[in-house]
Amino acid sequence: MVALFVLLTFVLIISINLIVTKVREKRISVFEETQPEPVAKTVFTKESIYVPQGLYYSKGHTWLNFAEDGKLKLGIDDFINKVLKPGKIYSLKTEGDKVSRGEPIFEILANGRRVKIYSPVDGVITSLNNSILENMSLLRENPYRDNWLIEIEPADVKIVLPSFKIGKEVVNWMKEEVNRFKDLLAHLSPKPSLVGATLYDGGNIVEGVVRLLDENGISKFEDEFLKLS
Repeated sequence: MVALFVLLTFVLIISINLIVTKVREKRISVFEETQPEPVAKTVFTKESIYVPQGLYYSKGHTWLNFAEDGKLKLGIDDFINKVLKPGKIYSLKTEGDKVSRGEPIFEILANGRRVKIYSPVDGVITSLNNSILENMSLLRENPYRDNWLIEIEPADVKIVLPSFKIGKEVVNWMKEEVNRFKDLLAHLSPKPSLVGATLYDGGNIVEGVVRLLDENGISKFEDEFLKLS
């Protein structure tokens, strides 16, 4: 009788263990199935940089469009649009202010970091395009033409005009810039927690990658791609 009781107790314990194991396995399976999928990264290549014709492009990745009254509309090009993915643009100048070539005119805020954009000409600020400065989504869609940032009455643009790029040479120059940017990324270290997030899928560049760089990296980026001297 005692032996039978012990045997039944042993069978009961084994059955309980099997039930608990099944429940645990089921919970683990459900948990694994509900893990979030990796977030897709938006990337770009040198072929996907948008470069419309008929505009003048500066070494500092701003563009100029001449109006009939002699004033200039100025904005940022698509290279800056993609590598920075601007969150906010702050104008460092207001209407009536004088500006010199090589002087900072904007600060682009990207993930808490500020990157300076420099004026390619001397002149006087005549207008700010506040509808764009206050709505980055429009700029992200298309940084050209109507989505200019400031209007300048130039002092003597003929002096610096030869330094601008126009026509087919812009396309080749932009491709070279993307290659140079890849080389820069290869020599810079993003924040340790984000190592490996700069290049993705065979070397395409992740949009907004400059936001991952440390202060030293951003300074080098400005020196290499934005400053005019």
